Amino acid sequence: MKKHLLILLAAIVLTLSATAAADAQCTFTFAKKTMTLNGDCITTTSIIVPNGFTLDGAGHTITAMDPLPNFFKKGVIQNGGANADVTNVTITTSGLIDPCDEGPNRLRGILFDGASGSITDTNVTNINHVGAGLCGGDEGNAIEVRNFGASATTSKVKIEENTATGYQKGGIIANGDVDATITDNVVDGLAPSPFIARNGIQLGFGATGMIKRNQVSNNEYTGAEPFSASGILLVAGPFFFNSPYSVGAQIDQNTVIENDVGVWVAELDASRNPPTTMTNVKVVNNTISKAGLTNPYQAGVSDSGNNDKIIANRISGAGYDPSFPGRFAVDADPSSTNRAKVHANK
Repeated sequence: MKKHLLILLAAIVLTLSATAAADAQCTFTFAKKTMTLNGDCITTTSIIVPNGFTLDGAGHTITAMDPLPNFFKKGVIQNGGANADVTNVTITTSGLIDPCDEGPNRLRGILFDGASGSITDTNVTNINHVGAGLCGGDEGNAIEVRNFGASATTSKVKIEENTATGYQKGGIIANGDVDATITDNVVDGLAPSPFIARNGIQLGFGATGMIKRNQVSNNEYTGAEPFSASGILLVAGPFFFNSPYSVGAQIDQNTVIENDVGVWVAELDASRNPPTTMTNVKVVNNTISKAGLTNPYQAGVSDSGNNDKIIANRISGAGYDPSFPGRFAVDADPSSTNRAKVHANK
């Protein structure tokens, strides 16, 4: 299991002319607390949703481009206060050059930082850089909700009926003091990557909530490093940047197809051991499958926690056949998890 933890650590965590950009800047019509996008447009900087407002894309597309000679940074759309809603918009990029950004400058499609609200009915695609493999490319999340002190209270966000495809690192990410309801989304990495171990949906570093009825596919890492990608990842505990545990998260009724690890729960104490604190994560009623071998470590469900429930999941395919080395239907060895309840999985 120690080897598998090293794999996880590594996993955690492309032009239009300037004239065309000038001719298609993003404009909005404001009415009460709604800002409605007037048409397809191009932006070279983040579009800020004022506190308490809804951004309604009206079915239009926003394309992010580098503000040459500089680089596009942060979220294409992001909150400007404690509450925001984003709906009915397509977000994409064109020709972004990879500056290897870290921290707050990392590229995102939609970013809520310390904000509550909703992200619904969006299509977020191609949130990545040209040459993303040159510096590991550990940015490029389609939808990211985070709260590491930006709000003194827990951020509560509904992320529902969105499509996230072709992301560089993550599809839908909720990190920190966040309670996320992530339901009925389509998340697709599109193809195996030799550069980056992608994660489809992630609850990280104390975030909790519900991940339900999503379709998550094609997060596979084929490079030379000992990494694995995951369809759904829950990562928390003092070992990971001294974060709190994620307690009571529910991962239910998802369809998880062609990922190195279908559902990966990794909660560890400061010494890299499973916690003595009950984490009570439920991984139930999911359909998880993988046809073949793309990575040295593959599992339908991998668990490190305390009193987690892995029940009634349908796990299939040669990719999770335990008769092959490095493949598991459920990897919940007593040396790596405490008191896991594993039964009725097929």
